[in-house]
Amino acid sequence: MARLLPRRVRRVCIDIDTQYDRLNHTDRDRTDLLTRIRRLVAWARVRRIPLISTALSRLSVHNSVTPAGTRQECIEGTPGQMKIPYTLMPRHILIGPENRMDLPSDLLSDYQQVILEKRTEDPFTHPRTDRLLTDLKRDEFIVFGVGAEKAVKATVLGLLYRRKHVLVVADAIDGDTPKTLQMALRQMEAKGAKLVTTAGLTGQSRLVGKACLKSPLDHLNNLPTA
Repeated sequence: MARLLPRRVRRVCIDIDTQYDRLNHTDRDRTDLLTRIRRLVAWARVRRIPLISTALSRLSVHNSVTPAGTRQECIEGTPGQMKIPYTLMPRHILIGPENRMDLPSDLLSDYQQVILEKRTEDPFTHPRTDRLLTDLKRDEFIVFGVGAEKAVKATVLGLLYRRKHVLVVADAIDGDTPKTLQMALRQMEAKGAKLVTTAGLTGQSRLVGKACLKSPLDHLNNLPTA
C-alpha cells in the first residue's frame, strides 16, 4: 500500500507597520526586536513563504503635531513613512490606500511580498486589504511587527474573526510599554491566537550580527505600485 506524504503547510507572514517612524524612538533600545524581525523576513524568503506587509500612510496636515502634543507618524511621502530596508523582499509590489476593491491578479504568484498601505491602524477598514486577507486561503497566518495594542491586535482579531489560524510571534512585536504589550498578547491569545517565539518558529539561523536602524534617507525605496 502506497504511503501518503504529509501535505505541506501553507503559510503566509503578516508584517505589521515596520516603518521608520514606528520604530525610530529613542526611549528604549530595539536592537533585539529588529534583529528578530530581520530574521523572520530572511526565513520567509528562504522558505518561499509569501510576505504581506501593512504600512501606515497618513495624509499630510497643516500642523504635524496632534492635539495631544505628539508628532504625527508615517505621513505619506515622508522618509519616516518608508519601511526599514531589511523588511523588503526583492520582488515586491505596493498597493495604495485608495478606497477601492480591485487588486492585480495572482499577486502572491508574481511577487514575494505585497505591501498594503492604509490610512488607519486597523487594516480591515481598507477594502483592498480586507479583500486580500479575507479571501486568502492559507493554513497559518504568522504575525509580527509594530503596534501591539492597536495595529497588531486589530489585524490578529480580524483574522481570527475570519476563521484564520493565527500564530503571533510574541518576541517580534513592539508595544508602547512592556505592560501594555503583555496585555495585548494575552488578549490575542484568549481570542484564539497561538503565541510562538522567533527561535521556536525559525529554528537555527545563519543571520549574523545585530540589525540597526539607520536614517531612512540612506535607503530610498523604489516600489512598483498598483
